[in-house]
Amino acid sequence: MAIAKCRECGTEVSDQAKTCPKCGVNTPVKKTSIFVKIIAGLFGIAVLGNVVGALVGGSSPQSTGSTQPAAILDPKKQALNFVKLEKFEWKKGGFDSIMMLTATIKNKGTRDVKDLEIKCKHSSNSGTKIDSNTKVVFEIVKAGKSLRIKDFSMGFIHGQAASTNCQITDLILL
Repeated sequence: MAIAKCRECGTEVSDQAKTCPKCGVNTPVKKTSIFVKIIAGLFGIAVLGNVVGALVGGSSPQSTGSTQPAAILDPKKQALNFVKLEKFEWKKGGFDSIMMLTATIKNKGTRDVKDLEIKCKHSSNSGTKIDSNTKVVFEIVKAGKSLRIKDFSMGFIHGQAASTNCQITDLILL
């Protein structure tokens, strides 16, 4: 038997008491169920495990210290980092309504790629983004090699487009 405070008036009472002798409230001391105690214990063990794991591991997962390995990208994201458009030029064709792209696609990665999606975002003279085009170049670009595309039709372009920014947004790994 232990002494606890009444939940209503704060008087010290036995944890076995049915009513408080001062205020008369029923069940003056609420007992914590065994289930709640088990859950609290498991939560405490989990927190303690994380703290010990961080101390033993040398740093927390959010740390950018040199003890942590670099983040590993999935192979497709890695390939997108190594495949770039170079020597990029564009012009309007077809009565100034079609965007014609000339560029070199350089694959600096270690895997061959194909079916490269190119997205171009167009702006007016004022810098306002006004249009975009997305097309797929259905060719294979070998690892360490380049592919030159000349006058590749990107489709219709807004008549007031004065500048564009193009990049490879998707591809298929071989």
